[in-house]
Amino acid sequence: MKNSAEEKNAGTRMAETTGILLVDDEIRNLDVLESILGNMDLRFVRATSPEEALLALVHGEFACIVLDIHMPGMSGLELARLIKTRKRNQSIPIIFLTAYFLDEKDILEGYGVGAVDYLTKPINPQILKSKVGVFVDLFRTTHALALANNALEAEIAQRKQAEEALRVINKDLESTGQKMKWQLASIVESSDDAIISKDINGIINSWNRGAELLFGYGAAEVLGKPISILIPPERLDEEPEILGRIRKGMSIDHYETIRRHKDGRLLNISLTVSPMKDVAGNIIGASKIARDITVSKQAEAELKRANDEIAAALRAKDDFLATLSHELRTPLNPVLLIASEAANDRELPPRTRMDFAAIRKNVELEARLIDDLLDLTRIARGKIILEKNSLDIFQVLEDAIDNLQEEFDNKQIGLNSKLDSTRHTVFGDAARLQQIFLNLLKNAVKFTPAGGKITITSSHEADRLAIKITDTGIGLLPGETASIFTAFTQGSHAQSGKTHQFGGLGLGLAIAQKLAELHSGKIYATSEGRNQGSTFVVELPLAPAAKNDEIDDPDTATPLPDAPSGKGIHILLVEDHGPTRTTLAHLLERRRYTVVTAASISEALAIADKRSFNLLISDIGLPDGNGYDLMEELGKRFALQGIALTGYGMEQDIARSQKAGFVSHLTKPVRMESLDKALATLLNQKPVVSNKA
Repeated sequence: MKNSAEEKNAGTRMAETTGILLVDDEIRNLDVLESILGNMDLRFVRATSPEEALLALVHGEFACIVLDIHMPGMSGLELARLIKTRKRNQSIPIIFLTAYFLDEKDILEGYGVGAVDYLTKPINPQILKSKVGVFVDLFRTTHALALANNALEAEIAQRKQAEEALRVINKDLESTGQKMKWQLASIVESSDDAIISKDINGIINSWNRGAELLFGYGAAEVLGKPISILIPPERLDEEPEILGRIRKGMSIDHYETIRRHKDGRLLNISLTVSPMKDVAGNIIGASKIARDITVSKQAEAELKRANDEIAAALRAKDDFLATLSHELRTPLNPVLLIASEAANDRELPPRTRMDFAAIRKNVELEARLIDDLLDLTRIARGKIILEKNSLDIFQVLEDAIDNLQEEFDNKQIGLNSKLDSTRHTVFGDAARLQQIFLNLLKNAVKFTPAGGKITITSSHEADRLAIKITDTGIGLLPGETASIFTAFTQGSHAQSGKTHQFGGLGLGLAIAQKLAELHSGKIYATSEGRNQGSTFVVELPLAPAAKNDEIDDPDTATPLPDAPSGKGIHILLVEDHGPTRTTLAHLLERRRYTVVTAASISEALAIADKRSFNLLISDIGLPDGNGYDLMEELGKRFALQGIALTGYGMEQDIARSQKAGFVSHLTKPVRMESLDKALATLLNQKPVVSNKA
């Protein structure tokens, strides 16, 4: 009972001392915030500058921070990033306030530095109170769980003490030392645990003070009565089972059940029941230790609720990212289809083709930024799937260089590659390793002025291979060599007040470092200072020596077949995005395919019932269902094969496409060349014509 009173007092103190940090450089804004939240029994701490806010976080603990984005000297985003560098503050939720509409990049950056929400001024009081209330409840629940854990530890210690006392009592029953009996009886009587003894038929014959406190009955009220007076009717069948085990000499340890108080309340109880023997060793009854675990059960329920909320939030985040990816990619798709087609159209003037190539390049850059955001989330959640093989890492690096040759040429950057190591076989995922080198080389090209130089060298020691990429670019300051591998972080050139001349979100190096770590490697950077160039070193473990035919060499793989003529091939194209549907149908018809379009599943099924098709090209997110179900239905009815063309590109999306029967999964935005290759592969592999039902 003492512990319950202490926990109640602690809960009251927590309600009175739960702190909210309000940060705004305008006093009147702080007055408004405090007036809105003033009736929530909270302690408010004001800060009119970043310095005051940081000082308050050193001396206090807060349920959440309400932070204005636009402040003189240091923006709210910069202050949030600084706050999150301290381990103690990393879990404090931040609600950003702004009088301006933010673009998607600023919002994503805010989430990256710890924002949980944005509110636009003027603030809706009910929305602000609701959001702050959620974090206050979570803060209080967390502290209540900590108190419950402390109480549980104390309970365990007391239980062990009581169990030890009971074992000593049982031993003493076989002795004749009356003095020891009195001493042990005193221990039992003073215990906070309920210690009860009963005979072999379940009749109570001893009852200590702890039992009286727990169940509400005095000893005179229960001695000589059956133990069943403590058992709810729906649990009466437990007692015969317990007595049956006792008669066999078996103990029952920490059995959690429900018992009833004198006033009718139901209690969560943990029981330990042991057989009692006489001097001759005959079982004459049982001793029982009972402890109230209601508080810990409530804590478990709260913890489960909190875990369920966290799991729901993570699912919502995944759904949001998938939807965001789809919505951002879909409008880019018709642009990339037209641009990639026109850039390769030799009937157009060279200047026009160059213009379309520029459009294609920038659309692909936008798609790469989306991929970087998704990759960062996959890595953080441990959802990156690596397909590892023995690889010639030099070949992977050469492939990355080939992919960027146009960028080297555009800036007239000289490339000097000296890959002299005699051992260069690693065990890894070729695509992800190439992504590492692409990110590092793009970084080198970006920060190296026109006419500069990039040098690539290699060395190995023991079972580690090091590949160095050195540029003659803007270099790094001493404090930047570690921070540049943090997501959404760039060098001092991108800090407040300076031009963002190089662009980017600050994700490429962070992703490269994480991918290297997934290969048991690492990346680090060195530099002599600003305008002295930089060196990035990729270290990877070498694979055991392998035969040449055991190494996966991309150059020796079977090349994809050329795109066949579409003559005589009937395609069912299902796409709800009008511009993509129209553009794609036009480009396919130029290749002499016969194309019939549909904007929904119901329309596609109706068309498939009336006409025959060689293959299906379908979006996944459709207004009346999804493309997976459509593929399964058409595959089952007409043995039709298909290509998924969608903005959903995470690993689970690709796996689900394959399970549904799609032969290829292309993530929007898509080059026409990529679709040509997928069509060639599918049609050359197994040409199938569906039959009407």
